[in-house]
Amino acid sequence: MTNKKNSIEPVKTMDGVLEHLKDKADWLRNVPTTQFPGRYLLVLIGVIIVIFAWKSIAVGKVESDMAKKLESERMSITQQAREYADQQYVKEEERFGQILSWAVRGELIRNNIDQIKQYLGEVVKMKNTERVDLINDEGQLLISTDKRFEESKANDLYPKEVLNLQKITVKSDVNNNKILVVPVMGLNKKIATVVVSYKLQKF
Repeated sequence: MTNKKNSIEPVKTMDGVLEHLKDKADWLRNVPTTQFPGRYLLVLIGVIIVIFAWKSIAVGKVESDMAKKLESERMSITQQAREYADQQYVKEEERFGQILSWAVRGELIRNNIDQIKQYLGEVVKMKNTERVDLINDEGQLLISTDKRFEESKANDLYPKEVLNLQKITVKSDVNNNKILVVPVMGLNKKIATVVVSYKLQKF
């Protein structure tokens, strides 16, 4: 008798398991058609909106940071390029000033003022050049390519420290002009100064 009961119980248990699995399968099949309360739907929509908003803010911040970084790098590269160009420009101006100094000195020693006027007349034709002046060691204006300044005194045109310079120098802002100051040296001392005035370049 006992053996018979034991043999029936596993069948019932197996039937119970199958019934339970069938109920679960039915529930899963009904999930797509199940009506959820409206508040759950609103919560789900709210979560989706928050996720998209957060993503948009995060992407916007990354883009903004990248734009700032790129702009900073661009400005740094531009500044470096300008500094390099300025250095090269100064070197070229110094070379030009040295050659001009030699040419003027030779003619000045021979007292050939007319030849110097021709030299300076050619120099003033160069791009962005406004005026070229020759000032002797006593501070007198000997030649100016601008007729309006022929009767002027050198001290009225240039600061004293400019006229006292002993080496070729480029100054970026003197009387609203950029100037190249070229001391003309004799054997023992400076005998004159050539000043080339340029228009200031606007960036």
